[in-house]
Amino acid sequence: MITPFRIVAAAGVMLVTGLFTTIGHAQDAQWQPLRDDPEIHSGLTVISVGRHIQNQCEDISPRLVRAWAFAEGLVGRAQDLGFTRAQVDAFIADRTEQDRYRAIMRQWFAQQGADADDAASVCRVGRDEITAGSQIGRLLRAG
Repeated sequence: MITPFRIVAAAGVMLVTGLFTTIGHAQDAQWQPLRDDPEIHSGLTVISVGRHIQNQCEDISPRLVRAWAFAEGLVGRAQDLGFTRAQVDAFIADRTEQDRYRAIMRQWFAQQGADADDAASVCRVGRDEITAGSQIGRLLRAG
């Protein structure tokens, strides 16, 4: 039997679901300029890859001052696009964006012939990046 309570409860669930969907779409639209900006996209990819390397490899560590300066440069770029520091922090903390960059990071490793789940291949790529002096390699140090 359908009671008035069940009708109200179902309507409440539909309302909350609709609000979260609307909020999610609003954030997607708000953050699209950050996703579309080549400098920010490339920079966040570099950070994602470098972070994965440092987490997988005991003999590779971040160059903290360089990494901090690099990240601050990306924040500055986002601010040039009209975003506040709080909005940038929210974008970076967003689980959907983190998942998206995890997928981009995995694809990047695959393009390098490495398996992101295999520490030995991740570390090999990390050492190669350091040796080559790439943007990723400049944010890391071996030893």
